Amino acid sequence: MLRPGSWLVQDEVWLPRAIVLATAVVGALCAVTEPTGAGRTEVAAATVVIVLGMLATGWRRATWTPVLMLWLFTPAVVVIARDRNEGFTFVLMLALMFVIGQAPSPAWRSAAGVVASLVPVSVHLLPDMQFDGWPYWTGGALLTWFSVEQNLRFQRLVTELAATRDRLARQAVLLERRRIAAEMHDLVGHSLGVILLHVTGARRRVDDDPAAAREALARAEQIGRASLAEMRRTAAALRNETDNPTAPTPGMADVPTLVARTREAGAQVVLEHDGDLAGIEPIVGLAAYRVVQESLVNATRHAPGTPVRVCVRVLPDAVEVEVVDTGGGHPPVAGSGVGIVGMRERVEALAGSLTAGPTGNGWRVLARVPRTDSAGLRS
Repeated sequence: MLRPGSWLVQDEVWLPRAIVLATAVVGALCAVTEPTGAGRTEVAAATVVIVLGMLATGWRRATWTPVLMLWLFTPAVVVIARDRNEGFTFVLMLALMFVIGQAPSPAWRSAAGVVASLVPVSVHLLPDMQFDGWPYWTGGALLTWFSVEQNLRFQRLVTELAATRDRLARQAVLLERRRIAAEMHDLVGHSLGVILLHVTGARRRVDDDPAAAREALARAEQIGRASLAEMRRTAAALRNETDNPTAPTPGMADVPTLVARTREAGAQVVLEHDGDLAGIEPIVGLAAYRVVQESLVNATRHAPGTPVRVCVRVLPDAVEVEVVDTGGGHPPVAGSGVGIVGMRERVEALAGSLTAGPTGNGWRVLARVPRTDSAGLRS
């Protein structure tokens, strides 16, 4: 029964099979060219023993490297030492290739290379033995040793590169999922927060002021439809199926509209800004906009009805965003934490910084996003 990892059952492993076939062919040629019957018998028997030793590694029980060396090298050395056929030294080179390819340990591979390299000169030094080709066969053994070792290193490198490629592909998928999750969270979270404010206001006014309640519900419907359309555009862009690939993304110039929409829903939000919001680079403006958006969502969710102050400072080298409420230092324990994590990742991706935590009587988010030149993003 073959073992699962055997080279006999692996279609992509062709080299051991080629070595076995070459050994059989070379051994047969050496046997045919032997002038005596006894010589042909010895060469043929040695070839059969070596081929069987190679095939033995393809079965369930693996052959220990020293035993494999003894099994494959001994017949070849005997034939060469008996001066039967110098060409049989090529079988020794093939056996060396096979042993190095099968040996799991670098030490045993080196031992096999040293032994095979010493065989030609050792045979030449035997009494009454004339082995004039020993320098060439020694060089051939060394070349075989180093070539197979280099091939093994190449195979290990290919395996490592394939594993790295798969790992990078998995990381790319995870990063894309996180990006999609952040986009959906920013969009859906804010929209639902504003819609809930309108619905809550309508519920409280439905008896006393039906007209205002209807207006709040109409406004919630309008925001819901707009959010649904934006979600569809975002999903189409993620699939690269949008008809308008240059659809504008929100920036700092849209912050006043964002604050006004939140204020219309019943939240007490004050916006203070210093500088030209429209002149901020798009990538920086998007990150700062998301910080304001998520901070307003957290404030309306965890501290409803409390005053919120949004302060935006446009500096020559950075954009600073500060959102403070007086909701009693609420930690966002009810949520998943995706919002703050997403804000921090967006800002830090642009070499910025973000802190979020309780103040004396509320919650404060402070972000600093370097401008494009400072972030080193301009080509």
